[in-house]
Amino acid sequence: MATKTNSGLVSYAKVQVGLPYWYGTYGQTASASLYSSKKQFPTQYTVSDFSKQYGKRVHDCVGLIKGYLWSNSATSAPTYKSSQDKSANGMYTAAKTKGKISTFPKTAGLLVFKGTLTTKITHVEVYDGNGNVYEAKGHAYGVVKTTFKSSDWQYWAQCPYCTDDTTKSSTTSSSTSTTKTTSSSTSSSSTSEKTATDTAKSFDKSLTGTYKTKANLYMQNGAGKSKTAMIIPPKGTKVENYGYYTTSDGVKWLYVQVTYNKVKYTGFCCKTYLTKQ
Repeated sequence: MATKTNSGLVSYAKVQVGLPYWYGTYGQTASASLYSSKKQFPTQYTVSDFSKQYGKRVHDCVGLIKGYLWSNSATSAPTYKSSQDKSANGMYTAAKTKGKISTFPKTAGLLVFKGTLTTKITHVEVYDGNGNVYEAKGHAYGVVKTTFKSSDWQYWAQCPYCTDDTTKSSTTSSSTSTTKTTSSSTSSSSTSEKTATDTAKSFDKSLTGTYKTKANLYMQNGAGKSKTAMIIPPKGTKVENYGYYTTSDGVKWLYVQVTYNKVKYTGFCCKTYLTKQ
């Protein structure tokens, strides 16, 4: 089976729009035998229209993702793979690159989730890169395309079984120049986004705001001096924080965003070297 990618996931989900939602399915063809096997979920199979949907390709929410992973095309029969058989919660847990929706880089093919906690995720679907999501919303809706802003997504993640082929690469200089640069006010022609490999562990609303770097400061992939650097924003750079941070050795490392050399970065900067504006 070919390598699975973010762009492929979006394309697969797009083709499924208008098809039915069946709980516990991942791209199989609806039939009497499939219906019989799924009656082990009695609360999900109470309506009377299932027989009218026989012959159509069916998914549940996370099944829309597994259908792509396990199928050679948007219409071929899926081949079950136990190692990738995750619930919505399991898909988030398995992801290495993820975070709260306030840090969402809006890259095509990323997964977005609903849930009050990372251990209580209830729904997952696919962001298309253009302000929409594809989701198997429920039996009354089927697979639909909806506006990202119209729903209460809480978390995001890179699918752990897909390669991100939608983020454009960019060569960034780790300059130690003292030339000042701005954050979100920098040119809107930004062509790529890069997010730290670690996610923030804590939240404090009082930390929210714009900060300025006191020195040529490392933005890192995680909190602590041992973490790798992403860039070195020069002294005077403005960065934005939305209240998220991680404490390492008693020091707060703020999870901040900055647009630098036409790339939007989200990573960790030591609070000691930041001045709130």
